[in-house]
Amino acid sequence: MAEQHAGAAPGPVPATGMQEALWWVHQRARDRSVYHLTWRLAVDEPLDEAGLAVAWQAMVDRHEALRTSVVRQADAVTLVVAPRIVVGLHRVEVDDPGPADPGTLLRLVAEEVHAGPMEPEAAPLARITLVRVGDRHEVLLTVHHVVLDGWAVQLLVGELSEAYAATREGRAVSFPADPVPFSTYAREQAAARADGRWDKSLAYWRDALAGAASAVLEPDLPGEVASGAPGAILRYGFSAEAGAGIAALAKATFATPFAVILGAAQIVLARAGAGPDVAVGVVTANRMTARDQALLGYTANLCVARATVDGADTVAGVVGAARDGMWQMLTHQAVPYPVVFGALPEATRSALGDPAPLLLSYLGPIGTDLRLGPVPATLLPSPNRAARADLAMSVWEADGGYLAEIEYHTGRYRESSVLALLHDLDEVLADGGAEPQRTVGSFDVATRARAGRAAPATVDRDRATGPLPESADWQHVVAAWTDVLGGPPADADVDFFAAGGNSLSALRLVDALTADGRPAVDVVRWLGEPTPRRLVDLLGNGSQPVAAESTLVELRAGPGPHLHLVHGAGGSPQDYQDLLAELPEHWRVTASRDSAELPTVAALARRYRADLDAAGLVPDLLGGWSFGGQVAYQMAADQVGRRSALVVLDSAPPVGYELPADEVRDRFDTFTENIHRALDLEPDAPRPRVTGGPEPAGFDERLALGALAASLAAVQQPVPTALLAHRWRSYERHVRASAEYVHDGPVDTPALVIGADLLDAQLAQWTARVGAARSQRIGTDHFGVLHSAAVTQVAAAVIDFARVAAARG
Repeated sequence: MAEQHAGAAPGPVPATGMQEALWWVHQRARDRSVYHLTWRLAVDEPLDEAGLAVAWQAMVDRHEALRTSVVRQADAVTLVVAPRIVVGLHRVEVDDPGPADPGTLLRLVAEEVHAGPMEPEAAPLARITLVRVGDRHEVLLTVHHVVLDGWAVQLLVGELSEAYAATREGRAVSFPADPVPFSTYAREQAAARADGRWDKSLAYWRDALAGAASAVLEPDLPGEVASGAPGAILRYGFSAEAGAGIAALAKATFATPFAVILGAAQIVLARAGAGPDVAVGVVTANRMTARDQALLGYTANLCVARATVDGADTVAGVVGAARDGMWQMLTHQAVPYPVVFGALPEATRSALGDPAPLLLSYLGPIGTDLRLGPVPATLLPSPNRAARADLAMSVWEADGGYLAEIEYHTGRYRESSVLALLHDLDEVLADGGAEPQRTVGSFDVATRARAGRAAPATVDRDRATGPLPESADWQHVVAAWTDVLGGPPADADVDFFAAGGNSLSALRLVDALTADGRPAVDVVRWLGEPTPRRLVDLLGNGSQPVAAESTLVELRAGPGPHLHLVHGAGGSPQDYQDLLAELPEHWRVTASRDSAELPTVAALARRYRADLDAAGLVPDLLGGWSFGGQVAYQMAADQVGRRSALVVLDSAPPVGYELPADEVRDRFDTFTENIHRALDLEPDAPRPRVTGGPEPAGFDERLALGALAASLAAVQQPVPTALLAHRWRSYERHVRASAEYVHDGPVDTPALVIGADLLDAQLAQWTARVGAARSQRIGTDHFGVLHSAAVTQVAAAVIDFARVAAARG
């Protein structure tokens, strides 16, 4: 149940139309961070962390939106407000960036923090991260757009600043009045939809958008249209001449700066090839009352601004028409765009696109004169790496001029095309302001545009249905797909939304699949991979399980002695590349790669042994570094018949040990060192330190992995966060397996035990667990055994041991 407040009706809180639509987009977005909003604030001094934490908790206690989850219950998207949520701050610190540029590292960290998971179903949907690189400080405020819009973030930063000032001065955090709960606004929206208050505006929009087609920039690249596709942010400062032109046109036409910019954009698009009928998406604040202007929540709406722009029109005439169109649009802006979109004919919906390809918004002075208590703050460029639409441009006032940020789909547009659009817009504003009676037809632009997206390729019905497996579920999916989209799927892996679907038709498709009494399809699970094949899987009759792939990897073929190596904790066969280079070229060297999710040394040893047996291989030498040495030992213990000789490279003996939960941070530091050594990074490469989070000892795994990914990218060794996450989870699983592993031996086979960090007592424990043992110390640390000059000594010891073991064998 939602928390009840004075003035709020009892019962569940329905999500607004825009929240519901955004929830759907989140589920199917390629990159689910696409609707994260991060304000990246540079501050010139460190903040009082304890005081800021108190201020942040006060904000979460004060505002419903910061305690709201957005969940799907039955067929409705609902807001659930927690009575209280205890929050804290997160922190990333890099004491010495070493060879990394501090500004680059700060930007990369911000991008990783921004991309950190934030699921609508799990409040709080807001977090603060303090970042320090050397002596430079930033505060990152990240929220999910489903609960807060840009206007609300500005309000939040203002109140947070007041609260922080109070804590700095030793005062209690207080405000003159309680805020209006967002649930009140959400219930009002539901009532307006139910009682017909939107009917007049819906009629206006149906008439205003009849036959409209969105203006679309001609793409440079073949990327698919998809929310959450790869994106980039470009910040642009309009010229002083363009700023003067905005002022002159606003004065001449009695228009707002946004109407001037909208009119100029319409001129550019019309001249670029979109034709005289120009339609673009406009994001409005949708806050028409003083109460709504003070509301912390998500009220913003999308409207479509449509204009007729002829070559004989003057710049002043187009701006005046944009002014009048804006007033009409704002009169009817209360109806959520998804409701408007759903009320339009199918042909118009297809021509407009879902979402709108081009989005414009005007932020006024938002983001200027920012402070956190007494500390001035500067709003830096957004760190988003995903795109909501083809292009989304926000313009705001700053330092007496105008700045713009364009978020664009990098799979469809090059930066040069985005810059061309901005330069064309700058020129129209500058020259049109200097000469308001100049005609539209006199402008030449570099931008290329059209009206409406290219129609989806025609599907050959026979070709489309032919390759699909003949099963009842496949045919059921094809029939439902055809009914909803008007034609069968092009193939089993076509994306529903790329084929012309939207959130409304997705529900229709799922309903069609369950109409004959079949079990309901979990639409959320399907949205992550919206293909026909996935639908069949969810219907319960997918492809047959694929046989597990062999873990055996051949590193080098050869007629000589056969050495088989097992990966270290969280490692891979590639970690042995330096050792491989030092071994004789005629040696045969194979390796085992990790088999996911096997939780014990015994289970891994059985799997790796089975794959060797399946290949008919009995290695002469069986070994590994660190955790790999333990697995190799168990593999030798399991051998029937001739046993391989063992090579144990600085591996802890199998005696078991305790693994305290609060040492996870120390284990992550060791994992970081492993990664640095594997990449052969210099000792001064940046090593981030992360604190804060819900996990043991305040460790935030995702933040730590993101900070590590940022530090590696900053020294030109980029490793995707997802890959680091896979390695880290493997490392944790292996460390736990190692801690639990006990084997008293003895295993009757010769063994070479290389010691670097091993104690003498540990070498003795190994000697008691093998046959003839040869121990050798190497002058390096645990990580250096496979790297640097020490690997030459290790290889020499292995070569000599192989000779002795062969003579004995």
